Amino acid sequence: MIRVSHLNKSYNYPNMILKDVSFEVKRGEFVYLSGPSGAGKTTLFRLLFADLKPDSGQIMVDGVDLSRARAAIIARLRRRMGVVFQDYKLISSYTVFDNVALALEVSGSPRSLIQKRVWEVLKTVGIERQIDRFPPQLSGGEQQRVAIARALVNSPRLILADEPTGNLDHEIAEEIMRIFNYINSRGTTIVMVTHNRALLQCFKRKVFYLDQGNLQAYVWPD
Repeated sequence: MIRVSHLNKSYNYPNMILKDVSFEVKRGEFVYLSGPSGAGKTTLFRLLFADLKPDSGQIMVDGVDLSRARAAIIARLRRRMGVVFQDYKLISSYTVFDNVALALEVSGSPRSLIQKRVWEVLKTVGIERQIDRFPPQLSGGEQQRVAIARALVNSPRLILADEPTGNLDHEIAEEIMRIFNYINSRGTTIVMVTHNRALLQCFKRKVFYLDQGNLQAYVWPD
């Protein structure tokens, strides 16, 4: 699903943010990308959905070479993935339904399919009762559920999540993690950025740990 080879990235050479980073995520895996602040996690996250270009190296995502692909090919790839952000990035003047439906509307899906699919994903994340409310009327945990539903609505093969529990208290964070585990159990590959060691220990998965631009992989011990 994802293969990163000898990746290098710098914003002010020669100070490297990422140094010769290589790793692989297999289809259906759920892995964490972790490390201290400033380690390069967000930079790597942005590289994985082609929001940034690497200085050198290769990033293959679902068969697409992000360092060489044309804009139209990357746009098609993004329709096969979902992205979840720490700050939700919901449109405050849109209802829950409209925020989630937007991705399907952009792709030209018929209204009947949009209504059916939006209801399904809202029910999956447990937020269907809030379908007509606006983001400012929701709690942080509810807004993150809407953001996850929006990422799910196109039935993605891959979900990238950047600190999706970072603004939530521990109890709500665990609820959000259980949603991600359920999504993964149905075959969706998940790469999640987090620095929350309590969640890493509670929900054990493979960890790609970044520190000063270098990456190592390990499995959290029992």
